Amino acid sequence: MAVNRGGASLLAGVAVADITPPVGGSLAGYAARVSASTGVHDRLLTSAVAVSDGTTTSVVISADLIALDPDTTRRIARDLRERTGIPEEGVAVAVTHTHAGPAVTRGGIGGVADPRYVEDTCSRIVGAAAAALDALAPAVLRRGCGSLHGVAHNRRGGTLTDPAVPVVRLERADGEPLATVFSHACHPVTLGPDNLRLTADWPGYARRHVAAALGGVAVFLQGCCGQLNTGHTALDSLRGAETRPGRTFEAAQRIGTLVGEAALAAVLTTGTEAVAGPVSVSATRVELPLGDPLAPDELRALAVDRDGPWAGWAVAQLADPGPESVEVQVAVHRWGGVPLVFLPCEPFVELALELRAALGDPGLLVAGYTGGVPGYLPYPETHYAAGGYEIDEAHRAYGLRAAFTPDAGRRVLAAAGTLAGEAP
Repeated sequence: MAVNRGGASLLAGVAVADITPPVGGSLAGYAARVSASTGVHDRLLTSAVAVSDGTTTSVVISADLIALDPDTTRRIARDLRERTGIPEEGVAVAVTHTHAGPAVTRGGIGGVADPRYVEDTCSRIVGAAAAALDALAPAVLRRGCGSLHGVAHNRRGGTLTDPAVPVVRLERADGEPLATVFSHACHPVTLGPDNLRLTADWPGYARRHVAAALGGVAVFLQGCCGQLNTGHTALDSLRGAETRPGRTFEAAQRIGTLVGEAALAAVLTTGTEAVAGPVSVSATRVELPLGDPLAPDELRALAVDRDGPWAGWAVAQLADPGPESVEVQVAVHRWGGVPLVFLPCEPFVELALELRAALGDPGLLVAGYTGGVPGYLPYPETHYAAGGYEIDEAHRAYGLRAAFTPDAGRRVLAAAGTLAGEAP
């Protein structure tokens, strides 16, 4: 576990870089989509926010990508350390989880990664973070939390979602807008497998809506939306890529505008008093065991089903089932004493809800998809008995031998609770 605490006065900087890939590359997000991208609807971006008290510095990065392998996020943090001296544990690398971006992971999640693009994108992400550090200047921080019902739906049944829209607002000392960091928990899957145009989906629309209203840079951090999406079944990603009603850019704009409006409403609740306190970062590594691989005869049956979505995975598994566990990072950064919790994987919504309840902080920003996204993180364990896509099949899209064992979510929750419960 790494813990770094600092002093008092606040500095902040922000930078943005374009990470849009060339047209014609593989798209990630849906096993049913095999065609390459045919155009760019809106540019994919990476945004970096640096916050410091002069002693300790936090860097938070958000990129319009579906996922990053844990070792890729560690590499970005290492490269930034080598370039700027910032300790690696002080760098949180998140993705928005758009399903209309390029393949960037070994598992592919429906596509084949181009190593040249991954290399270039990592360099651009590091460059944006370094630029944010170069831009550090006196700043004030304000905090609020909005609420939004009806955008996210629980695809595993029931009505449990996370309506919170936490917001952290950074301004220059003279009131000039610097950055609005906001979050909401819902899969960016408005556009389905039939879409072949690169897009940030609804988070892109939400960012543009917030930035147009407030100025400065809008930075979106995806919440714990493992089983939350815009209203369709998980199996839709495995079916044919025919057009489905409602999965349009107009719908993405409508959803993004709703989230943006909730964030703007939260800004109105931040009050006039700036938040005061130190900057601190704390992080720990957690080992997540994987279940047992399928038996060889089961894998061979999948491998010969060339029309099925998992033939390639089964062939790879027969050759090498891969590691028995995956190491991930859990982190808590405090900006002026305000905590931001960063969880890895695709965490189920219960993780965020329980953390807020345990810490007595209903406006706590809990971001998932940070520090690497090697697979789904179901929680609580009762989800395993119910089975379903996230338990029985999704690990195949990530190239894993099996889902994480049922205690994985508890391991991450315990680590996050320990870090978040530490006195700032």
